[in-house]
Amino acid sequence: MSAVQTADPPAEISDAEAERYLQTLIGPIGEEVTTLVELGAVRRMALALGDLDPIHFDEAAAKARGYRGIVAPWPLLWLYFFTCTVYEHDFPFGKATVHGQDDYEFHEPVVVGDQLTIRTAMVDAKLKHGKTGRLGQVVSERRFTNQRGELCAVLRTTLFRR
Repeated sequence: MSAVQTADPPAEISDAEAERYLQTLIGPIGEEVTTLVELGAVRRMALALGDLDPIHFDEAAAKARGYRGIVAPWPLLWLYFFTCTVYEHDFPFGKATVHGQDDYEFHEPVVVGDQLTIRTAMVDAKLKHGKTGRLGQVVSERRFTNQRGELCAVLRTTLFRR
C-alpha cells in the first residue's frame, strides 16, 4: 500500500507582507460599467420588496411628487452592482472572509431611463491585530452616477479576512 502525498499548505505570510499586499488593493477594481435603468426591473424590485408606492409604477404619480420619472427602489443598485461588475478578492493570508457592514449614501434618485455608470474601487485596506490574531480589513466603494453626471448613490462595504 502506498502513501498518498498531499501538498503542504502554503506558509502564512508575514505581517509586513500582508500590509504590503493590502496596500496594493487600493484603487479602481475592474472597468466602469454603464447600464440602463429599465421599467420592468424597477417594477419587479418594488413588487419583490412589497413597496407599492405609486412612484415606482406610475410616471404621473412620481412627477407629481417632484421626481424626474418613475423612481427605482434603492435595492436595485445592488442588483446592478452584482450583475454588472467584477468584484473578487484572493487574499494570500487567512482562511475566511467575513462581511462586516454596508454604508449607504443616497444623493439623486435613480429613475427609469437613467444610464447609470458604476465605478468600483477599494478605498481602504489595513491590517489589525486582536485577541484571535491577525485581521485584514478592506473597504470597497461603488459610486453610481447618472447620464447627467449626477452622483446618485455611494455604497461602501467592509470585509474582514481572518
